[in-house]
Amino acid sequence: MAPVAIGIREAGRVMAAAWYVVETQRHRELVARAVLADRGITSYLPRVRQWPRPAVGSAVAPLFPGYLFVRVAFGEQGHQVLRSNGVKAFVAFGGEPVPVRDEVVAFLQTREGADGVIRCGEPSGGAAVRIVDGPFRGLTAVVTERLAAGDRVRVLMELLQRQTSVELPERWVRRL
Repeated sequence: MAPVAIGIREAGRVMAAAWYVVETQRHRELVARAVLADRGITSYLPRVRQWPRPAVGSAVAPLFPGYLFVRVAFGEQGHQVLRSNGVKAFVAFGGEPVPVRDEVVAFLQTREGADGVIRCGEPSGGAAVRIVDGPFRGLTAVVTERLAAGDRVRVLMELLQRQTSVELPERWVRRL
């Protein structure tokens, strides 16, 4: 999603829109984003795929829980943001909201996959992992591939003095 430049006139001068960070109500980032979109305000919620997947909840969660980026001309649209359901306040220093450089948001957006989710911390082929659950708990292994079926990984581990390929649930392994 490319940001849209907005120019707003205030007291005879044009104010350019900038990115700001707003604090949202607990677990209400998606609600706040939807309300802001309905009001025509550009927002960005970087999401990350959690690895290993939590036992309860979604595998995709906000990268910064409780926060959302908004692109507004603060003097003109700040009150609309603050009155949006799910938004608590602008993140401010010294009582003034501080704009975030465009490059910061662009950097996060370039790290997204085709599905709009940032992937980090997932073991890729060749990554060394420690098995933290199951019958092989405490052993180390090397991930050979991620399997689509049921969030599983295939690892290569040394068993009985030979390399053995084993399939395990992702949540049973942690990157070393």
